[in-house]
Amino acid sequence: MADEEGVWNVKNSFFLGCYQQAISEAFGAHKVSAAGRSLCNFYMYRAYIEQGQHRMVLDEVRPDAPLAIQAVKLLATYASSGREGKDMALMQLKEWLSSPGAAAEPQLLLIAGLVFSHEGDYKEALKYTHSSTDLETMSLVAHIYLLMNRVDLARKQVGLMQQSDDDATLTKLAAAWVAMAEGGDKYNEAYLEFDELAEKYNLSLMLSNGKALAKLHMGQYEEAERLLQEALSKSASDATTLSNMVVCMQHLRKPPDVIVRYVNQLRAVSPTHPWVMKYGELDSSFDRCANQISSM
Repeated sequence: MADEEGVWNVKNSFFLGCYQQAISEAFGAHKVSAAGRSLCNFYMYRAYIEQGQHRMVLDEVRPDAPLAIQAVKLLATYASSGREGKDMALMQLKEWLSSPGAAAEPQLLLIAGLVFSHEGDYKEALKYTHSSTDLETMSLVAHIYLLMNRVDLARKQVGLMQQSDDDATLTKLAAAWVAMAEGGDKYNEAYLEFDELAEKYNLSLMLSNGKALAKLHMGQYEEAERLLQEALSKSASDATTLSNMVVCMQHLRKPPDVIVRYVNQLRAVSPTHPWVMKYGELDSSFDRCANQISSM
C-alpha cells in the first residue's frame, strides 16, 4: 500500500505540473519496492526536464540504469540539443524500438510518443501509443489527436480513459483540454474541470493557465488577467504564462508599452517559443511589405 501511495503521489504531482513537488515526493518515497523506485525516478527525472534541468538528468543517469530511465535520459538529450543531437537521439530511439521486447516497455513507448510528437511525426507517434492501456499514454494519444485537429478522435480517446479511470487526474485534464478544443459552451466545462483539480490538489501553473485560457475564450479578460498575474507571482519566467498574458493584454487593449514589455520578457526566457517564432515571422513579413510599398 505504501508502495502504491508513494508512486501515486509522485505521478500525480507530475501530471498536475507541480514538478518541484514531484521531485520532493520522489526523494521522500522511501518505502517503495525496486519497481516502485524505478517509476519514481522515471517521473522525477522527467520533472527535472520540465524545469529545464537537462544537465542534471544527463549527468546523473548511468549507462547501467533500467531502459525506462535511459529513455528519459534520451528525452533530456533530445530536448536540450540542436538538430544534430536530436537526430542522434532519434537514431538511438529507433534502435531500441526495433528490438523484440520493445512492446513490453510501456515507458519506452511513452517516451517514443513524446519525441515523435515533438517532431511533428504524429503517424509514428501513434504507431507506438494508440493501443496502450497506460493512462498517461492514452492521455498523450488524446493530445496528439488535438494536434492533428481531430477533436472527434480526441473525444473518443477521453471516453476510453473514462472507462479505465473516470476520476483520475489525467482523465480530468484530458477531458478539459478536449472541451477547450470543442469550444462554445464547453469552455465553462473546461474551466470547472481545471478549478476542481486546483481545489482538490494544488493550483499549479498548468491549472492557472488552463483556467485563464478558458476565461479568455469566454471573453472574461479581467478574470483571465487576475489568474495570469497570480501565475506570474509564482514564476515570473514561465513562457506559457507570458504568452497567454500577451494575448490577454491585447484583448484588454492595454498600452503598447505594456504589451511590448511582456513580449520582450517572453523572447528573453524562451526565444524558440511557438508564439515568439510566429510573431517574428509576422513581424518580418510586415517589414517586407512596408519596404516594398515605400520603394514603389
